Amino acid sequence: MKNPNPEKVFTSGEVARICGVSADTVSRWFDVGHIEGYRLGPGGDRRIPEEKLRAFMLRHGIPLDRLDGEMRCILVVDDDLQYLDIIPKALAKLAGYEILTASSGFDAGTLIAERNPRLLILDIHLHDMDGRHVARHVKGRPETQNSRLLAISGFIETHEFDALKNDGFEDFLRKPFGLDDLLTKVQALLRMPDSKLARPVATGA
Repeated sequence: MKNPNPEKVFTSGEVARICGVSADTVSRWFDVGHIEGYRLGPGGDRRIPEEKLRAFMLRHGIPLDRLDGEMRCILVVDDDLQYLDIIPKALAKLAGYEILTASSGFDAGTLIAERNPRLLILDIHLHDMDGRHVARHVKGRPETQNSRLLAISGFIETHEFDALKNDGFEDFLRKPFGLDDLLTKVQALLRMPDSKLARPVATGA
């Protein structure tokens, strides 16, 4: 059985899905102290660290395999439908990951909030927003600060990648790219320790 990740946290909805109860029930558990966690600011959303959830599940006889077996997801964000078709097909070879897609920054934001993807493959030049803004949003959330980000673009050269690291991207692929190259980079990112992840550099006001 794997050790708990001290940096991983769950929302009330995620805990509810794992424990097989309603989100309201989890909220009540939290409010009366049955399950430990914290709020995102005064009166903010509840967050439960993985180690606290595991302890709660052990105390109440809830099988830990519900937690360990939870499927992780990869989010592909691109407004080019060709890439939204071929990338998920290539990633289907990765066992244990659900592949999600979004064709806009707005839709990506919704899925990020709902699913907390483990890795994002993110086109820089989306029709509705700059992918770098999406990257900073991902790395700015406690739930996804350790998500891996792979930038893709046909308009940025490889030597310009260092600038993307300042926005939180760990790696870059220039379009068009081979699917073998894509898989190699994705697998390397999924193995990358959290200590090696990129952190956005603060920008001026």
